[in-house]
Amino acid sequence: MHINRRQLLGLGMLLAGASSWVVGKDIPGQASLFLSAAADAADGHWVYGFTLTQTNAEQVFKTALPARAHHIAVNAQYGFFVVVARRPGTWMVLADLHTGNVIRQIQVPANRHLFGHGVFSADGRFFYTTESDFADMQGDSGRVVVWEVTGEDGVATLTRMQEFPTFGVGPHELILLPDTQTLVVANGGIRTHPDHDRDNLNIDSMLPSLVYLNRYSGELLEQQFLPSQFQQASIRHLDVNADGMVVMAMQFEGEPFMEVPLLATHLRGQPLQLILAPPDVQVQMHQYVGSVRFSLDGRYFAAGCPLGNMVTFWDSHSGSMINSIRARDGCGVCATETGFVFSTGTGRVAHIDLASGTVTEHEAPEFNQLLWDNHLSSVAIELSA
Repeated sequence: MHINRRQLLGLGMLLAGASSWVVGKDIPGQASLFLSAAADAADGHWVYGFTLTQTNAEQVFKTALPARAHHIAVNAQYGFFVVVARRPGTWMVLADLHTGNVIRQIQVPANRHLFGHGVFSADGRFFYTTESDFADMQGDSGRVVVWEVTGEDGVATLTRMQEFPTFGVGPHELILLPDTQTLVVANGGIRTHPDHDRDNLNIDSMLPSLVYLNRYSGELLEQQFLPSQFQQASIRHLDVNADGMVVMAMQFEGEPFMEVPLLATHLRGQPLQLILAPPDVQVQMHQYVGSVRFSLDGRYFAAGCPLGNMVTFWDSHSGSMINSIRARDGCGVCATETGFVFSTGTGRVAHIDLASGTVTEHEAPEFNQLLWDNHLSSVAIELSA
């Protein structure tokens, strides 16, 4: 299979990895290119690009990375993707979307670290990342950094332009609302410092929040806090549907016996809608949801629960769980025409049809020894011989 770059760029689409409401549907002659970070048995770190057939996965490229990564953001307009280092990493790798070839590596300033996530503006001209100003160990150290995309197809770069506060600590995933003007940031509430690796330094004083920011000025438009009894539920991952409903996934840092909502939905100007799973599933989730994505129609969402070895599926209108499947270290999720593709830390890639509950495995020998990381991204491509 060959991906024609000009055809790819002509689609001009953003990714499911940024917000699933803009993913292209399956059309004859088109396919989805999936991207995920992964580690191999020798502790090498990679980005893989692959497509799926009815039963198999076909590798398109793999790209070496300096260390473990987290999320991959794709800029179809400029023909490249950005791999963001896992917290508390300090690097981003830019690579060509057609070949996987590395364009350049970018380092953040010495007093900053990344949280593994970034999102492009709708026109592809700007990139937004979450960072910690870890020199500030008392105040709100969360930052959104604005990067300008410059260059041409295949040789693009990011230029650091400005930054503004997230009005919290430990910002993790950020997304762009359908209005294309508003950023939503998950302030996880956890203070970290590279000298302490991934240690959480303020468990007793955590204050997670969901914030809405003007992407141009950084103006705080709205901020939602969890009820005080749940303030140790770190808000980490987000998605948004076409109606502007945000779904958020949390990881609880408190006592293991507590029953705590790990999912919530939110619409601007309304209270948070906290979601509990059925009691038997809630226990199995081990107080940890590692990813969340809406279905293409925006009605349903999937939540990866790697500590619970399962992926769960929910109705956003009722807040009720509609299905759960066993998936050892299952976390990466990405919407498709009929359901979701999911990946696991055991090298598994599979698809679930939401209507029937049928799970289809997509196998590739080169994936058998891989540990897929937490997130999947996808972009529509056209196929040519």
